[in-house]
Amino acid sequence: MDVCAIKVTLLGTKPPVWRRFLVEQDITLRQLHKTLQVVMGWTDSHLHQFVFNRRKQPDGILLGALFRAPGTKLIYEYDFGDGWQHEVLLEEVLLGDESFRPICLAGERNCPPEDCGGPYGYAELLQALRDPRHPEHNYFKHWLGEPFAPEHFSADEINRKLKHKKSGVRRG
Repeated sequence: MDVCAIKVTLLGTKPPVWRRFLVEQDITLRQLHKTLQVVMGWTDSHLHQFVFNRRKQPDGILLGALFRAPGTKLIYEYDFGDGWQHEVLLEEVLLGDESFRPICLAGERNCPPEDCGGPYGYAELLQALRDPRHPEHNYFKHWLGEPFAPEHFSADEINRKLKHKKSGVRRG
């Protein structure tokens, strides 16, 4: 079985939010969406779409139909209101066995909170949280409801969630 080594980068975030993970090449884009939600830290509360070569792709297409060679990219758009765009890059195709399960290998920074206004709103949120004198500091702290650590990343936490996610992956 072929396994895709993928790097996903959330466009418009500085410094960038990214993850490196492995998935089977024969999953559908719907299954990739479910995996991206977990590895990025989103809550699957909004619409999404995949764009490959400037064309929207159906969720039922197999990842391997698009990702044939390292360097291939597609765009994963999530939450059309906030306009989050993720560059999904195939870094390598590896050989896996029947015991393979999706896994997050690396990454940096916490996923932005849902509904924070896209890259621009997220940058404003971070600026306000860093400065207790910022006029929106208390508003954002209250809106978040709990402390937000933008630099936090844990592959172990993501992998625990991936382990419990129903992938729907077909087994030969």
